[in-house]
Amino acid sequence: MTLLQAVLISLFTYLAWIATPWLGGQGIAYHVFGKPLVAGLIVGIIMGDVQNGVIIGATINALYVGAVTPGGAMASDIGIAGYVGTALALSTGVTAEMAVSIAVPLGLIGTFVWQLFATINSFLVHKTDEYAAEGNLKMLTFMTLGLPQIIAFIFRFVPAFLVLYFGASAAQDIVKVIPDWLTAVITVIGGMLPALGMAVLLKMLLTKPSLMGYFIVGFIAVTALKLPIFTVALVGIALAMISYLNQDNAGGYGHV
Repeated sequence: MTLLQAVLISLFTYLAWIATPWLGGQGIAYHVFGKPLVAGLIVGIIMGDVQNGVIIGATINALYVGAVTPGGAMASDIGIAGYVGTALALSTGVTAEMAVSIAVPLGLIGTFVWQLFATINSFLVHKTDEYAAEGNLKMLTFMTLGLPQIIAFIFRFVPAFLVLYFGASAAQDIVKVIPDWLTAVITVIGGMLPALGMAVLLKMLLTKPSLMGYFIVGFIAVTALKLPIFTVALVGIALAMISYLNQDNAGGYGHV
């Protein structure tokens, strides 16, 4: 991996963090650019392998498809899992399933970094309150926007850059010495993890057992009938409209 590639990927790893406002705030930076699918596209463009970048990003994204951050509580840092995980996978040439196994520990490490960042900021709040009480607009702006972003850049960009630029070659060497049987085990485990993410999402969405029928129909359409995802999505929208409108007419939801 070149120096420029490591810098650009690390920069996006910082810009797409939940604590940075530069790409449109949390609503765009984290919920769009922070997703592994988008991260895979961006990393693929930077590294010149868009197809594999998107495939790896989508595979990692499937694991975190049901992930939420209630009250800022982060079970796993999907941004660093997406950007650094995809970049390491592309640089080492591993499969998408193995990329998931790489991304999981990275996401956990990113969670610890987030907790450290939030802990430090909790101490800054008291000093910010003092500047607000004094009416010191310059220092208030620095304490709310400047200093936290300096800390965020150090905590986000620097570790990502060190891992990508100096760790990519080490990761390649490690991959070369891993025996085939262990590679097979990691690949199987990595292939199962996206199913876990889908299960988490289904647990959130299925409010009653009858809704599982829609999932089964979609599964059969994709795996057995080999229908395109876009076609299946349109069928799903049509079924959702029929279900909603029928319940609406029956007085189930009321009129909007």
